[in-house]
Amino acid sequence: MGSGCRAKPLLEAFIIGGVTELQLDAAGVGELELFLAGAYAPETAFRLPAAQRFTAGTKVLLRDPNNVRLAVFTAEAEGCGAVEVIEKPRHADFTGHRLTAEEARRRVAGSSLVRAVALRGFLSIETERALLEGGARAIVHVIEDGPVDHFPRVRAALAAAGDRLLVNILPVAPRDPARVLRNYGAVELVEESGDTYRPEVRELMDRFLPPRRRQGFCVWFTGLPSAGKSTIAEQLAVLLRERGRLVTMLDGDVVRMHLSKGLGFSREDRDANIRRIGFVAGEIVRHHGVAICAAVSPYEASREEARRMVGADRFVLVHVDTPQPVCETRDVKGYYARARSGALAGFTGVDDPYETPLRAELTLQTEGVTPQQNARAVLEYLIADGRIDEE
Repeated sequence: MGSGCRAKPLLEAFIIGGVTELQLDAAGVGELELFLAGAYAPETAFRLPAAQRFTAGTKVLLRDPNNVRLAVFTAEAEGCGAVEVIEKPRHADFTGHRLTAEEARRRVAGSSLVRAVALRGFLSIETERALLEGGARAIVHVIEDGPVDHFPRVRAALAAAGDRLLVNILPVAPRDPARVLRNYGAVELVEESGDTYRPEVRELMDRFLPPRRRQGFCVWFTGLPSAGKSTIAEQLAVLLRERGRLVTMLDGDVVRMHLSKGLGFSREDRDANIRRIGFVAGEIVRHHGVAICAAVSPYEASREEARRMVGADRFVLVHVDTPQPVCETRDVKGYYARARSGALAGFTGVDDPYETPLRAELTLQTEGVTPQQNARAVLEYLIADGRIDEE
């Protein structure tokens, strides 16, 4: 067994009809794909996460996030095991540029000097020159899960591709890039560098990688029920629309009437509600829109999961820190009174906890401060952070 079999996160382990199944997350699927492509040769075993332990001989069905059956894992020692492929991960895009290590080596066979780069950004002229210097052949490995959508980055690499440059896609950033790139046929490795680009690449960058002030972001308001989150959020939306931004409001009460209809208020249902809001917000942000979310979101773990779903660099958490007694005086719907009388169970701030945020970018007080003033404070933060132009 290879000593370097590698652990990746999995979403969930479960047993169906007596068969143990593991659902890989996107990163786990990507790591399995690299393993199957021969990227980690000479390793012959795949390792499940440290938390997953099976006795030798146990067979585990591996699925992707869409429940597609990928492979059967047969446990060996130390969490490693053999993998029998059922169906390799599917890709409908750029199918001619998703090579195994053997296919890539075959493409560059006969070249005395082959260089390679693992690319998370756009291919610059400086990187291109470093790859091809001295008449070398080159492989540009575009990492699919980079900070910018891989479609324009692959197109940018293809714009430079000629007889001496081969474009390949890696599903995830390899943990051992030197080893992986050498397995794909490279003799020398190049680091991506430079900030000058071909005109056709610059055009793609302007379209898909706009300046920070034109990129999407999410402002997530959290706080006790009746803290004033929605009112401040609505005022902020007006200020941003005045400045020409496309804004989508995701208010917790409204979301529960539609997207999360049928969910209750157990911890599991509350977490599911936040995940749904976070997913929608992430899609809005990815397409350069502004998502303003106002939800109690009482648990630190679910708020941090929303941050990950949106993207940590595009997520602004605002804690509306209104004291509970003040919230109760503002509660026109009478929820606090019903909770205290026992008619409403699991109400945040009464018999269910609110976990104070540990990583809020802003904390707002509402006593003696108008919603307009608080919205203006958030706007000023966004301007100072370079997300909004100052007028």
